[in-house]
Amino acid sequence: MNLYLDMDFGRAFTPDAFFFGVANAPYLCEGGLNTPEGPKNSYGYFEAEGKVPPSGATTRYWRDYQKHVDLAARHGLNAFRTGIEWARVQPTFELAQGPAPAWDSAAVEHYARMLAAVQRAGMQAVVTLHHFTHPAWLGKTLWLRPDAADVVVEYETRVVDEINTHLVAMGASPMGNLITFNELNLIPPKVLTGSMRHASNVHAGLESYRAIYDAVLSAHVRLYDDLKALYAARGWAEPLIGFGTATQAPYELDKMLLDVVRVRTAGVEPDGVAAFVAGRREQWTTRLAGLARRKLTDEQYAAYAAEVDAVAGALRAEDLTTTLAALYASPDPRKIDYISANVYEPFRTGRALGDAQRSPRWWEFGADGDIYRTMILAYDDGNTDLPMYMGENSLAYEQDADGRAVARPDGWTRERYFKTYFMEMVRCMAEGVPIRGYLYWSLVDDFEWDAGFAPRLGLHNYDYVSDEIGTTDGLGEPAGDIYAYLIAALRSGDKARIREAFVKAYR
Repeated sequence: MNLYLDMDFGRAFTPDAFFFGVANAPYLCEGGLNTPEGPKNSYGYFEAEGKVPPSGATTRYWRDYQKHVDLAARHGLNAFRTGIEWARVQPTFELAQGPAPAWDSAAVEHYARMLAAVQRAGMQAVVTLHHFTHPAWLGKTLWLRPDAADVVVEYETRVVDEINTHLVAMGASPMGNLITFNELNLIPPKVLTGSMRHASNVHAGLESYRAIYDAVLSAHVRLYDDLKALYAARGWAEPLIGFGTATQAPYELDKMLLDVVRVRTAGVEPDGVAAFVAGRREQWTTRLAGLARRKLTDEQYAAYAAEVDAVAGALRAEDLTTTLAALYASPDPRKIDYISANVYEPFRTGRALGDAQRSPRWWEFGADGDIYRTMILAYDDGNTDLPMYMGENSLAYEQDADGRAVARPDGWTRERYFKTYFMEMVRCMAEGVPIRGYLYWSLVDDFEWDAGFAPRLGLHNYDYVSDEIGTTDGLGEPAGDIYAYLIAALRSGDKARIREAFVKAYR
């Protein structure tokens, strides 16, 4: 780990200027979805087909949310990212497509109580309105329906209105930080297969990818306008609105979507979109190619380069016609209030492992400060007006639901992870990158999509036998306390204290 102390820590990391927090997702932590008696969502189809494990009770956050909120607050955090599960708000209990059922007003009010608890604990709620899943009554592949954007815009606007109304009635504040879609760039593979892996799908299903990207991005554009108008009409403070992205090597599967929604604030006319995006692509591709050369073998680099080239000619910004029409028809050129980057392993295709060329498992994803720093800089290239949030980061261990944790193959611990990644973040901030928040995924172990329970990412281990939250992570490391200790050092502004916290092993 390199130590970077050339900045004003006291100013940069005050709670008002910078948030530290944790993140979760409803399907992964609430429990009770797709069980025999529970509401069914789109992942219920994948569970029934055996493509993903049964999620079951997960960590029972729906019932025990106060335990999670209190634990986060005890670590001195001032942000808590959570989400709304549409399948609870408008539930159906059959795994079948059908007409829209009635809203569950009790579920809406319950979500308001959950968010009010976050506020009472002194944390801002960062709320994800759509985190890959949708109700089963909309079918498995909502985003291939011609009315997908209409349905989602109507739902998200209504659920925000109703939850905020409950919050105000409870004496709490309306939601102030909204993520319309988590990892918008991963929605196509999630919709089509239930997996986050692009490599096996993008070449075979490019027409579907284009259609889904256009539908989701156009929905975001409309939601930005509709939600801003809703808050103004209700007299609520203006919210911050954005969407998340997850690191992918090809530009078209990642930053292109952020650049497209910013063409108007960059002063680009409709006939200049292709050229503008081509310039941004060149920046991204050049920066990532240098990183790939440093991190990949010649064989792996060839696989990475082949994927980048294949995607480049097939997914073009000018083909997102519905999105561009919505952008240029809007009275407001601004369509995003922040960049939210979820930085994980960007070279999953190039770094396929073994004879079967499988993607790395979660605990095999590269932990590397150089990757982290380079991706931050890549997202900030061309950025002149937006703050950046490190919307998710984490380090996974392997541990079965009823087993013992296994050390990572690379030997990294969460203490090393936090110290390395925080110092690279500090270095970027000192060089002018406007980072204003960091969220760790996650506070407590959870269920992780097609990977099930084996990837353990929590600061606190979850015992799925006793349904108890541990005081340490699965390897016995006090990861939550380490996170809190390093945060307190950064906030202190005392460079001697920061040096000691980051150089000496935690005791």
